[in-house]
Amino acid sequence: MPLSTDLAEKSVHAAISAIELYNKPHFLYREEAFALLMTNAWELLLKAKWVLDHNEEVESLYEYKETSNGAKTPKTNRSGNPISHGAVYLAAKLKEDKNSGLETACYDNFLGLIEIRDNAAHFINKDLYLGRRILEIGTASLRNYLSLAIDWFQLDLAKYNFFLMPISFYHGFETVEPATRAHYPEQIQRLLTYLDELEANPEENEAKQHVSLRMETKLVRGKDTSAVAFRWTDDPTAPAITVREEDLLKNYPLTYRELANSLKRRYEDFLENKEFHRLRKTLEKDTKWAIVRQLHPANPKSSRQRFYNTNILKEFDKHYQKRKKP
Repeated sequence: MPLSTDLAEKSVHAAISAIELYNKPHFLYREEAFALLMTNAWELLLKAKWVLDHNEEVESLYEYKETSNGAKTPKTNRSGNPISHGAVYLAAKLKEDKNSGLETACYDNFLGLIEIRDNAAHFINKDLYLGRRILEIGTASLRNYLSLAIDWFQLDLAKYNFFLMPISFYHGFETVEPATRAHYPEQIQRLLTYLDELEANPEENEAKQHVSLRMETKLVRGKDTSAVAFRWTDDPTAPAITVREEDLLKNYPLTYRELANSLKRRYEDFLENKEFHRLRKTLEKDTKWAIVRQLHPANPKSSRQRFYNTNILKEFDKHYQKRKKP
């Protein structure tokens, strides 16, 4: 078996191990183990591609040093074995090769994955937001990996379940966003800032590969076989879709009074005062949080009623003190 094929298959085994550990129901080292094993999977895949492109010569992986007589000899580690090029070096070289298929977004994603791995020791107080960010990087990393593994080695990966189980059964996981990052250790704040910078790369918008991918999960009733996911938008170019009013209102179940009562139960310092109404009116401008229903849509003078999405509560969490659990 060629060395490149052997390395590629070993890489797949590392990726499968990363997925299996991440998807365990109760595994407290989930993100750390995934980042460690997925980085290893990438390193093996990159080395396999490098060897493939260099006529299966393992020596092409070695780092060399120049001797006193001008000859070059491999650098060695403590046990005397040759030191091979690192994964970042190989990824950068393949990114420079326009024919390799490895795009800038994929390279940036790999840097993010490595940074997560290197900072794993600082994940002392993990929360849902940090878990969400790692899942987004990990999901994109896995998708990029699959694309290149198939393209480079024509591997048959259909027999494997290459997916990450989203943790969105936790309430608010997919939209959780801290009001401030000040409570994180400095190391984690720097990690999150670094990931932000990678995701802000303008090349990401035009790329086939990705720096990060956000997971969105929707639970629907089993008998509703015709359910179609959609996004509320004012974009006139968006494709049309017919939605029954009762289906739409399922996503906006709260009237004003129900919203206010929920806020009173939720917070210690809530008052229906001018400050609350100012904040409410600001949020109502976004159709993510509120919509207006007219009794007679064709008549602009007909009575109207506003309905609210339950996710608006998370926006109020940023401004009020939640009641302590008894």
